[in-house]
Amino acid sequence: MLLLIFSCNKENKAYGTNDVNKDQRIRESVKTLKGNYCFMKTEDRDTTYVHLMISGSNVNGEMTWQPWEKDGAQGTLSGKLVSAHEMELLYDYTIEGSKQTEAKFMKIEGNKLYILTGELTDPENNGHLKYKNILKAVYSEVLTPTTCR
Repeated sequence: MLLLIFSCNKENKAYGTNDVNKDQRIRESVKTLKGNYCFMKTEDRDTTYVHLMISGSNVNGEMTWQPWEKDGAQGTLSGKLVSAHEMELLYDYTIEGSKQTEAKFMKIEGNKLYILTGELTDPENNGHLKYKNILKAVYSEVLTPTTCR
């Protein structure tokens, strides 16, 4: 009977140690983003550049989309972290002389920036684009790190 009690205590201690190690591994893998991040994507001759400044849960920055031989879009990003690596942003920009805003979701995984892409709509016809169905949108646009300008 003494052996049975000793075995139970040993088992409980091992279980507790594993939980502590597991919790620590989870905390280390979910480190919150902070600081300056710059990313770029060049496809054919079109270029997209994103500069993000993250402080606490606040995210600010700029985004430029420059297609070859055409007017592009340039503006600011502002929003917040909604998880350790995902951001909900408002892109306030000018394109072909017109002001627009666009809802944007971005996430940083590894050393890359992923931008959520999907069909956009302007339900109030006021120049504010939103995802038509965010559940059908996918993180398909990928930018790689670059030197900040």
